[in-house]
Amino acid sequence: MEQMLQILKEAAGIEVYGESYYNIFADTTGDEKAKAMLRGLARDEREHRASLEREYEKLAGKKMDRSDVKRESTSKIFPPLSESLESQKDALRFGVGIEERSITFYSENSKKAAGSVKSLFNRLVEFEKGHRKILEDALYYLEQEGSWYGYTAMTIEG
Repeated sequence: MEQMLQILKEAAGIEVYGESYYNIFADTTGDEKAKAMLRGLARDEREHRASLEREYEKLAGKKMDRSDVKRESTSKIFPPLSESLESQKDALRFGVGIEERSITFYSENSKKAAGSVKSLFNRLVEFEKGHRKILEDALYYLEQEGSWYGYTAMTIEG
């Protein structure tokens, strides 16, 4: 059980990281469609973290200590993004990488989990695949047309 609690903490940390990244990226773009898409992704990551915290509380019988999931300031991790089209493409590629690592993390840990934690990890795999697709589509349209592609918000219930 202790191992699964640690995995849930690590998963919550991943979601904190993703939320911070998407918010920073949203703040660097002047395109309203891009801002909406990125804020939506950040909101999804926040909701994922909340779902993970609820699972932790069910398993541990106590709330997750948020100090265990805080990341260093993202401004130290990510340099300021240029507003040039190329930097936006690089940022989208980076976001795709974040989602791919999340998919791998949740897929691998789903095999170790049982019950509602396993179910949550499987749902998160699907959500992260959806996030990756949104970013890949945005990158495709940005490369093809030089403009951002819209998106449909997804939410997780849990």
